Amino acid sequence: MEGRNCFRTRWSQVPLYSGGNIASLLLPAHGSTSSGDGVECLVTACGDTVNVLRASTGELLVSYTLPVEDVILRIDAVSVLPKRKHLAVTAGDGGGGSQSRSRKTKRSAHAEVNSKSEDAAASAAAAAPPTGCYIAVGTRSLQLYVLRLECKHVRPSEADAKIEKEVGDVSRRSPSKDTSDVKTASVGFTLSTLRSWTAAQQAISVVQFTFDGSHLVSGSTDGGVKVWDVFQHYLTHNLRTPSSSVVHSFYVDPKQKFICVGSFEGHVAVFDFVVKTLLAHVRPHVAAVEALCVTPDGEHLFSIGRDRKVVISKMGSSGLQELRSIAVKEHVSCALFESPSLLHVGAMNHTVATYDVSVTEALRLTRRQRHIASGSGEADEELTIRSLLIAKKPKGTYEVDFLHGIVKEESGSQLYAADASFNISLLVPHPSAAAYVTDVTLVGFLDQVLDVKLFSQGLPFHRVVVTNSKDLRCYSSPGCLSSVTLSGHNDIVLTCAISSDDRLIATAGKDKDVLFWSTTTWSAVAIGRGGHEAEVTSIVFNAKQSDSYLLLFSVGADESVRVWDVGAQVLPVLVNSGIDVPQDAAPAVFSYRAGINSAHEGAIHTVAVAPNDQYVATAGKDKNVNLWTISGKKIFRDASLKGHRRAISSLAFSPADRVLASASNDGSVRLWSLVSLTCVKTLQTDRIAVLQLSFFNNGTQLVTGNAEGVLRVWAIAAAETVWSGEIHEDKIWALSVSEGSDGSVVFFSGSADGVLVALEDYTAEEAQRVREERRDIILKEQELANALRKGEFVEAFLLALKLNHPRNLRQVVLQWSIKEPHGCEEALCHTVLPKLDEEQLVRLLQFTREWITNARHCGVASLVTHAILRAFHFSVLAEMPAISNVLEALLAYTRRHSHRVHDLLRRTYYLDYVTRSLGPPTLTSNPPFVHGTPSMEEAPGKMRRVERG
Repeated sequence: MEGRNCFRTRWSQVPLYSGGNIASLLLPAHGSTSSGDGVECLVTACGDTVNVLRASTGELLVSYTLPVEDVILRIDAVSVLPKRKHLAVTAGDGGGGSQSRSRKTKRSAHAEVNSKSEDAAASAAAAAPPTGCYIAVGTRSLQLYVLRLECKHVRPSEADAKIEKEVGDVSRRSPSKDTSDVKTASVGFTLSTLRSWTAAQQAISVVQFTFDGSHLVSGSTDGGVKVWDVFQHYLTHNLRTPSSSVVHSFYVDPKQKFICVGSFEGHVAVFDFVVKTLLAHVRPHVAAVEALCVTPDGEHLFSIGRDRKVVISKMGSSGLQELRSIAVKEHVSCALFESPSLLHVGAMNHTVATYDVSVTEALRLTRRQRHIASGSGEADEELTIRSLLIAKKPKGTYEVDFLHGIVKEESGSQLYAADASFNISLLVPHPSAAAYVTDVTLVGFLDQVLDVKLFSQGLPFHRVVVTNSKDLRCYSSPGCLSSVTLSGHNDIVLTCAISSDDRLIATAGKDKDVLFWSTTTWSAVAIGRGGHEAEVTSIVFNAKQSDSYLLLFSVGADESVRVWDVGAQVLPVLVNSGIDVPQDAAPAVFSYRAGINSAHEGAIHTVAVAPNDQYVATAGKDKNVNLWTISGKKIFRDASLKGHRRAISSLAFSPADRVLASASNDGSVRLWSLVSLTCVKTLQTDRIAVLQLSFFNNGTQLVTGNAEGVLRVWAIAAAETVWSGEIHEDKIWALSVSEGSDGSVVFFSGSADGVLVALEDYTAEEAQRVREERRDIILKEQELANALRKGEFVEAFLLALKLNHPRNLRQVVLQWSIKEPHGCEEALCHTVLPKLDEEQLVRLLQFTREWITNARHCGVASLVTHAILRAFHFSVLAEMPAISNVLEALLAYTRRHSHRVHDLLRRTYYLDYVTRSLGPPTLTSNPPFVHGTPSMEEAPGKMRRVERG
């Protein structure tokens, strides 16, 4: 590729969830006959975008952005599956008797019953919603959108071509144990607007489908409740609560007899769904009503609010009568009735509890999941549970009958819990204890990505990501699915490091401690404490590691450098962590081995270790790079490298040469020789701060990330940029490079915009593709020359058009029209042009537009235009989107050439005049150039020979 690199997006982890409620769908599996088989998907909202995720892998299937700038407040989803057809049971004729009239009467009665049943079934089928997956969206600008999710089955080759064509592909297919993933590997999805309308005069606070998906209920902040028939597109109910407060929750019973409305101020209103009248209105709560439910017999109403009360009321003709009120321990932030007898509660401290509810018996706690509190003791708003959802039970996929809630699952239900930190956790019931266990977490928003470190290939986990949070997460596949969360810091984690054998993960941050995690038990085994008096900004392990010699170097904002003896303090604990020490034992605490105080005149931002463990380099706010020599388990100052004009943000040693690279906020990257201790090369294109850098390709190339989200790849020998791309919209804080044994290179970059991108190097693939294209072009050009030589003009025309060679195509038409004037036009009209598709036809018209601009080639252009107008009706050409610009130019230049030809024709009259005037003048009474005068072939009268007899 002539010294240039090519990179493309392999996958990216983008913001998918920004708060609010979540919903689920069931996508029918390709080729399945059962209505219950399919792939479960989660529906989330992020700003003005609706996202559909595969629940098993976290893969983003499809997104939909609102056509206008808006904010999504509430969403809901329903899956309308095909109903199983039941055969009509017809009554047979009775026994033999002689009374034919009675038999006729019975037959007519049975026929009437069958006809009525058929009419009822037909009317029910007409009223039933069409099969499909639907998403309802309520926005701040009073709009309601109903979206339809459709599957588009494509061949694997088309899917691969589409992935190669799209540079910003979100994610690639990852191996999964779920057989449904294999079935849908070649399926594309689209989200389209089915309906959109203005639904209220105030902001929409709640949207909810009924259980069967036949109606959509919307509530607004002015207390209005409206029920819509989405598929027939009309309003069925227009209700208003007497309190006129913000509508906060809904419940429509499966039989559609009642519609219960809970307000933000604690009011509960019950309406008759059929008669559309208010049955009762009470205020059992003093805070927002989070969930409502009606017993199958319709006699009791359960409600729970943020006032931590579960209220059981009796529904009668006189209204709602409160029977009893039960307090729960959790500070309720959201709630969900899975059935009238099963209640799930989410709390503000990330606690999820499940209760058995009964009209007569006491409230019984069945399961609870508690969050491990940090040692700071401060309340964390990010722990609040915002939404709960029953897993593997999307709305519309199961029948709600009188046994619903009475027959319970022994293993318990799985829950999706969405919290205020924009994470969605899958909670699985513990097999032995009465608790929930977090199985996996869908990370909806990364916030600022501060660091990314990669595990070695062949391990079950791929990367560990540090974000603007107290926790850090490990990912095993592309996408947002994380199965391990490391929690233990009391403040934000800023940096991490992985040992060369992948047994240890070290983390540090604003709490001034260094934590060491075992990748076997995924728990903290040791804590390095007392080394820093301010936040720890960067850590790194030594390069040549062994069981007896394993060091960790840390730097911080307190201007100090610390050396931690991990081999002596952590590895013994790591060996015994899974054998002798209990799993819940407190991690060992130890102090640093050696250190340097006041290593710089300001905060230290970065630290790096040489591949041979000879040097440690540190840099920071004072613009200097300090080199330290490692001697045993201590470090000594060696040199100070000066040259940058602003603070230094990143350092990296070359893996092949004795070279150190430093990136600075002055926009430059300097390469320092470790032999002469001087700057040997400076790489700079602008003055934008360079925040991250890393060597790759055996130290011959360098990748940098700057403060504007631009990644650049440098060829060190030529000191020039060989590739650059605007990958992010904000500062690139994290950058790692993965080099495979097969020569593959992948960049992982994370920025302050909450996006993590994986870029793969496809330079070799692109070079091979270019070589193949050149070879194919050469072969086709040779075929074109052979076709012209043989006089095969039809084949030559198609080859020239396929090669996108306007000059060769013009030569073909010109030679063809000269050799076969009539056959050329007829072949174009009836043989060649009808075979062209729309793209080829537009390309031919574009070539014609180029030819007609030149007077020498306007004849060829006129011939082609005439053939196109003969072969296609003008209405067919008008329907082509790209035809308007071409036709405007053709009309303008055709008019111009027409005027030129007519002007030339008028000038030929002067030739007639001149030739007529060459002869001697004759006296005549007729005007010149009038028919009937003596012919020009006849000689003038004076020159006419007179024959004498």
